[in-house]
Amino acid sequence: MILEKPWGVIKEYTLNQISTVKMLLVAPGGQTSVHHHRLRDDMWVILDDGLEVQVGEEVLHPKAGDEFVIRAGTPHRITAPGEAGRVLEIDFGFTTEEDTFDRESSEDD
Repeated sequence: MILEKPWGVIKEYTLNQISTVKMLLVAPGGQTSVHHHRLRDDMWVILDDGLEVQVGEEVLHPKAGDEFVIRAGTPHRITAPGEAGRVLEIDFGFTTEEDTFDRESSEDD
């Protein structure tokens, strides 16, 4: 939900939902494994330019401020081909290790 105020805007990502909020920092040259979640959706808010995002078979080069919703069952990965980059991740649903399935390992796991 987006709320406009006299001083600016409030962007609300989750309200009274079961969710987990994380700040991911991908090191220069680092990448997460390609993985998917069986039970939960993820949302990524890209905070820095220069990252590469894989969602399903699509590889994207987002800009800071871009947002992605990754539905349960969709393989995904974040890569920092140059400098380090930050991503705000919001997990919707219960977060458990058993819910994450690796398709491909990465040395950075």
